[in-house]
Amino acid sequence: MSDHGMDDEKKGKVLIVDDEEVNVKLLEAYLMNDYEIVTAYGGVEALEKVEEHNPDIILLDIMMPDITGYKVCETLKGSEDTKFIPIVMVTALSGIEDRIMGIKAGADDFLTKPLDRIEINTRGSSLLRIKKLHDDLINQRDQAKLYLDLASVVLVVLDEVGNVRLMSKKGYELLGYTEEEITGTDWFENYVPDTARREFRDMFNSFLSGGTDLDAYFESPVLTRSGEERIIGWNNFVPMINNDHVGGLLMSGTDITERKEAEEKIKRANEYLDNLLKASPIAMLSLDSKGNILTVNNNATELLDMEINDLLGRPLSSLIAGESSIEFKDMKDREIVFVKGNGDQVPMNVSTSVIAGNENDKNLILTLQDRSELRGLFITPLTEDVHEQAEEDESELEAGFIYLADCVDSGDAYSFFSHLVKQGKPGLCITRNNPENIRVRYGLPKTPFVWLSKNRSQDQQTIDPAELFRIHPTISDFVDKVDDGIILMDGLEYLLLDNDFISVVKLMEQTNDTIMASGSRFILVIDPDTLEKKEFHMLKRWMKTLNKSD
Repeated sequence: MSDHGMDDEKKGKVLIVDDEEVNVKLLEAYLMNDYEIVTAYGGVEALEKVEEHNPDIILLDIMMPDITGYKVCETLKGSEDTKFIPIVMVTALSGIEDRIMGIKAGADDFLTKPLDRIEINTRGSSLLRIKKLHDDLINQRDQAKLYLDLASVVLVVLDEVGNVRLMSKKGYELLGYTEEEITGTDWFENYVPDTARREFRDMFNSFLSGGTDLDAYFESPVLTRSGEERIIGWNNFVPMINNDHVGGLLMSGTDITERKEAEEKIKRANEYLDNLLKASPIAMLSLDSKGNILTVNNNATELLDMEINDLLGRPLSSLIAGESSIEFKDMKDREIVFVKGNGDQVPMNVSTSVIAGNENDKNLILTLQDRSELRGLFITPLTEDVHEQAEEDESELEAGFIYLADCVDSGDAYSFFSHLVKQGKPGLCITRNNPENIRVRYGLPKTPFVWLSKNRSQDQQTIDPAELFRIHPTISDFVDKVDDGIILMDGLEYLLLDNDFISVVKLMEQTNDTIMASGSRFILVIDPDTLEKKEFHMLKRWMKTLNKSD
């Protein structure tokens, strides 16, 4: 009924309800200088004016023709929206029964006609002060509730015995209960699993007593309505102080269930893959389906000059220089430049293999080798003097294949090798046996040999079995230099002493790819009894058998 400037000058808004216009005008005259006045001349109209104007106080006549003041009062006090509006019953009735009826209807005070101006102002001011305090509290509560509803964390206010006083919307959604169902219930008995209840309650009591730092971090499971356990990381605790007494605690936390599950998966995957990869002399790591590093072995941390914790969970792309990227597919020997922990950029030889991960996801296994350390031995192809008797022999092996020879027949394999070399084919022999003895026995003074041995020799090229990565480049270097060569390798079992089987299989797959694309052939001498049946089958699946009749 007035503009905002007038509202600011007035003490409040008063609704005067009376079916007698003279009574309304009298009260209006008493109050108009201090209050904004709204009037109604019946019970029904009064209810409408309350809804329209939301008064701060109501002066309500009892005896009205449509509905009584008692009924109006009862209706307003029964509504959540209006029950805190102070109602003063104004009546000519002074009997005790009338007052009892008013009290039952919810009246806050009574004025008896004829009315006294001072009494009206005094009682009105008193009730308005109470109303204002109540409104301030409601506003503060609503503001706090708004903050709680907007909060993306779980906020819980517990009283000093552990009952829930308030909770954020996030908390209700997480637990699956309504505000009405949770408020006033025991937090520990209803929402904390038996296994963690005592520890959580002890921690709560320690916070209240000041025995635990309020900045402490604490993890605890909570129980949802469905019985599911969720893990909350509690990281902020604020004591609720009232009259210098700690009457409760506000706790702030985040649902870390998915993070903990992911950490557990990473831990299990690391343990599994570490058991497979830790013995490998090659740097190896795995990626999850999003391209983040899932596991990494010690050789990879050394190669990349980074700590394992700095690598786990990190996108692999952040370690790659330029615009290169890693695709989720099987790939061999691709050069990609990596950025090491010290900032150096190093070209790496990268091979990848796709494997099944958790929940139908795919993971990627990578092997990394520093290109500067990847060089094998440089072989100078030499041919033996051609023997006329050898030229007349029709023995031949088709180029582009690996031929498998049993170690029982290793003498035949060496004989076959030497025979082809003496026909004029350039040869390379990689062996666990002493090269000098083989040279003498088979008459191969010029053919290059590589000795698989931990003993270094100035007169003989050697490869330590732990240096598995040097073997393929050595073979590749030789094959690139000849048109019609023959290679014999003996001692694959010796390599398994320092390398896992998968790494050796990868070596032979690389070698097979190189031989298939060349005009050379390869003889592999192996003792099948040193391998499991499944391993032997995996190794020989794309090899031909060297027969004596070849």
